[in-house]
Amino acid sequence: MKKLLIVISILNLVYVYLAGVVEDTNNWFLVSFGVPVLTTFILLTLGIISLIFDENGTNKRTLSIIIIGINLLPLFVVASMFIFI
Repeated sequence: MKKLLIVISILNLVYVYLAGVVEDTNNWFLVSFGVPVLTTFILLTLGIISLIFDENGTNKRTLSIIIIGINLLPLFVVASMFIFI
């Protein structure tokens, strides 16, 4: 389950990057503050939930921390757009 979340998070990271590069404001699925950030927030929440309900293995906890780290990257990029306007 956690490995699947990592794969989906990496694909979402590519999706957020492509949505930021493409400057098509008519398509709601490529608006960089719309759907990509929402899916990033949902995946971040799932990563935190998987960290809370962790088995006692340290390998699984590391995977949860990697999921959280991957999903924090796009949120920091979007936040930096608001800070450095």
